Amino acid sequence: MKKGTISTIFKVVVSLAILSFLFRETSFDEKTFYQTISKLNLTYFILSLPFVLILLALKSYRWKLIIDNTGVTYPFKRALQAYFSAFSLGIVTPGRLGELLKVYNLRQDIASVQSTKAFQTVVVDRLFDMVFLVWFGFAAALFYGSIFTVLYVLLPASLVVIVISIFFSRALLQFLKRKWLQKSTIILFLIQCLDVLLSKKSWPFWLISAIAYAFFFLGIKVLFLSLGISMGFFESGFIISLIGLVLLLPISVAGFGTREAGLVYLLSFYGLSPETAISFSLLQFTVFFLWGGIVGLIFWLSSPIPLSSIRKDSEKIFSIFTKRQK
Repeated sequence: MKKGTISTIFKVVVSLAILSFLFRETSFDEKTFYQTISKLNLTYFILSLPFVLILLALKSYRWKLIIDNTGVTYPFKRALQAYFSAFSLGIVTPGRLGELLKVYNLRQDIASVQSTKAFQTVVVDRLFDMVFLVWFGFAAALFYGSIFTVLYVLLPASLVVIVISIFFSRALLQFLKRKWLQKSTIILFLIQCLDVLLSKKSWPFWLISAIAYAFFFLGIKVLFLSLGISMGFFESGFIISLIGLVLLLPISVAGFGTREAGLVYLLSFYGLSPETAISFSLLQFTVFFLWGGIVGLIFWLSSPIPLSSIRKDSEKIFSIFTKRQK
């Protein structure tokens, strides 16, 4: 049996196990669940649909600017197509193959872009997302842990911690490279990625990221309203950021199980029932994954690329790192 097949089976088993445990331990009531869904406000639900498209469009433009920062000009239309297609592909394939699709598209469109440089633009793009996710996730942990509850103190303080962590990470990598890993291509690659984050020229990337996540959090707030839940803007951001961090764990299929468990726990702080939490989970998956994936699929079908080509291209990229380290 192939490694990928074993991994998929494991994730399916974990998802089913978590859901089974969740339904059993929370005394999940199907009747209450159906009543909650039946009260869905379709106006707010429909209003939430454009937010994922705006989010992906802004991230596409950020990636285009990151590419332009390397000295080449990449058309926004191609960046948009690659980004949406990658999002759709990333939902249905393992191993972050969607991210590698962006690398493949960039290299095919601009022959002068080296493999590692193309890969670096994708990694840097994801790092900006990770910074915002970790920032709000860390702030959320402090908030729900009742360590800090005053937002105008909590958010700046947690941001300072994250920024210091980035500088510390870069310093640590430089120390490791200087002392023991002088020939490590991976360490050098990571240092260069962090250099982009810390560069004075990176302010447009930070600004676009902030705007993108503002739309993301606002979309989550609107989705809460579709269930009749009045959730604050920052609390919406806290909840979805913590869930985003949980979904980074590669132990379930499309986040099923882990997403529901996280939402049941977090929404219990607001006195919301497990049935409401699971209803919101399904809506969030529908809007930000299924709907976004369908739109991405349309972009993909407009210029389909064989998955085998993407895998071969990724193998070449990763072989560059391993060969240089030998």
